[in-house]
Amino acid sequence: MPLHESEFISLFTLDDWISSCDEAFRLYGQGLMVNPPRVETVERAGALDLFRLNMPAEWIGRYRGEKRIEERSDVETGRLGARSAVIALKDLRTGARAEVEADLITNMRTGAAGALAARYLARPDPEVAAVLGTGRIAKALTLCADRLFDLKEVRATSRRPEGRRAFAEEVGPRLRAPLRMMETIPACVEDADMVLSAVPTPGPILRPRDVRPDAHLSVMAGDARTAQLDLDLLRARPIVVDEPTQAARSGEFRAAQEAGRYGDIQFARDAQGHLLTVGDAANGRLGHLRGKGAIAYLTGLAVQDLHAAAMVYERVTGERASTENHIDTKR
Repeated sequence: MPLHESEFISLFTLDDWISSCDEAFRLYGQGLMVNPPRVETVERAGALDLFRLNMPAEWIGRYRGEKRIEERSDVETGRLGARSAVIALKDLRTGARAEVEADLITNMRTGAAGALAARYLARPDPEVAAVLGTGRIAKALTLCADRLFDLKEVRATSRRPEGRRAFAEEVGPRLRAPLRMMETIPACVEDADMVLSAVPTPGPILRPRDVRPDAHLSVMAGDARTAQLDLDLLRARPIVVDEPTQAARSGEFRAAQEAGRYGDIQFARDAQGHLLTVGDAANGRLGHLRGKGAIAYLTGLAVQDLHAAAMVYERVTGERASTENHIDTKR
């Protein structure tokens, strides 16, 4: 059964996407949703890279699924081209299957993740949020952060003036907090309480001197071709990842490995030395890091996609059943 965005986009609010991601993180941290290894390939297709990703997940006893994504991009220029994403979903209780269009899901679950990580790890009363990037993920990040926090100001920046203008026109009117577009990263992040970064850049754009020591960072990452954080910044703060293996294959951590500095990274761990993830943060196990300038390094979890797809499936099938019942009563 195909489920197209045109059929469900109007059925959900920001709160729905945020709540779905929050529950996915909590279930992941409780072991009730599992995130098997994903398969990633990159090949050159003309002037752009063709990036393919297969992301399986299971909600034990309820749903199983896999997101398949193809994206054309150029990390040297920050250009994102066409992207297609679909989630193959199976209801384990009924055996029913659905193919859920997932471009919107990908954007919203990613934006929700960055904002939620700030809620788990930032100081409780942030006033200024700085957003790096003005693309589709940055837009979702901004909307979700504005929804979760009572901000006094949102700042945003990107490389191209036209990108900044388009962002301000599209996102600004939808925010509760005033939006201020900045021309440079240092101006954008100066004295910000949280920095939310979603920039597909081949080289670091953030260094220790740029960010206030107690400012929270949410970095939307996961691509081996990109790196947003300087190695010194990566080593200077506690790191909370979503999935350790995916993070280890990402640009910043590969650079640390090549430099022989991977062992210097301060991954969040429990008293027994076990690595703690955003799933632990969602379950309240990382309260000691709140307001300490932690970095949430988020590579994207298939469990987020699965939970969102299940939400869409249940809502749409419920709407269809309601409509059919309504039609039957009119006969």
